[in-house]
Amino acid sequence: MLRASSAEAGTEVVAHESELRAFAEALARGLESLPQARTELRRALGEDVFVEAAAVAAAFHGYVRVADGTGIPVDELVVATSAELRDELGINAFPGIENSDLAIEARPASEFDPKLPA
Repeated sequence: MLRASSAEAGTEVVAHESELRAFAEALARGLESLPQARTELRRALGEDVFVEAAAVAAAFHGYVRVADGTGIPVDELVVATSAELRDELGINAFPGIENSDLAIEARPASEFDPKLPA
C-alpha cells in the first residue's frame, strides 16, 4: 500500500506522506482535525486506497486493544532496552503498562542474545 522510493541517494519519499501523517496522528490522538484529515487523505489517495489506509490503522488499534484486554505484558528484553523511547512516546502512561515489570534494569539487547545489536 505505502511504498517508499528513493528520490535521491539516501533520501526516502513516501507518496502523500503529509496526508498520511496528519490522518494517523489525528486518529491516534483523537484530535478534532480527524474529519479534515480523513477528507484530505481520501482526496489524495482515492477511495479504495483510503479504505486500505484506514483498515491498516484500525488493525493496529485492534492489536493494542487485544494486548491491553488480555493483559499481555511487555517482555523483559523490550523493557530493558526501551526506557527512553517509552518515556518519549508516553507509553508508560497507558493503562496496560501495569501488566509489565518496569523495574527491570536497563541493559543492551546483546545481553539477551549476542546476535542482537549492543
